[in-house]
Amino acid sequence: MPNFRKFSAPLMRGFTLVEMAIVLVIIGLLLGGVLQGQSLIRSMRVKDLVATAKDLTIASQQFKDRYRYLPGDWRYTANEIPNVTIGGDGSGIINTAIESNNVPVHLFNAGFIRSTQLRSYYGTVRVLGNTISAGSLVAAGSNPIPVTVLNIIEFADLPCDVATEVDLKLDDGDISKGSSRGSITPAACSIADTIVPGFATPL
Repeated sequence: MPNFRKFSAPLMRGFTLVEMAIVLVIIGLLLGGVLQGQSLIRSMRVKDLVATAKDLTIASQQFKDRYRYLPGDWRYTANEIPNVTIGGDGSGIINTAIESNNVPVHLFNAGFIRSTQLRSYYGTVRVLGNTISAGSLVAAGSNPIPVTVLNIIEFADLPCDVATEVDLKLDDGDISKGSSRGSITPAACSIADTIVPGFATPL
């Protein structure tokens, strides 16, 4: 008779409840860390947006105190501001694309800000008149800021939750009313990952 060897298969051992619990705790901690990290990053970006709005407001007021006009709207006087050769019409409203584009140029060359580039993590930042003709997305949107506000600071392409949080820090937390507003309705913001094309606050 042939000699058959007996092979014993290794025993398959499953996870114990304790081991599974440990794995689940580790996964939970990792997920919690990721979510907390994302929350901290978003919070820092919101603080940066709020600081940008406040800094531009203060810088523009100081500019007006020194030069009698708002940046961009400043009436050109030769040699008054170094390296600046274009001014505005002095109307009190930053009412053209040229005037809006000149705001950071005037502020930078007058020593009030550190760069001629106004941008946030999410997109462009503009100082302009609170009118459709000036190019304001908010003035052309669902929730225009009252016309008594002549000039605004407008942020482009903020996620809805970020725009709402910025509004809460600058105003009332509702992008459809108050002094700071977004260009879309709160109902539109209820859809996940919705972007607010324009969010503005008074200059």
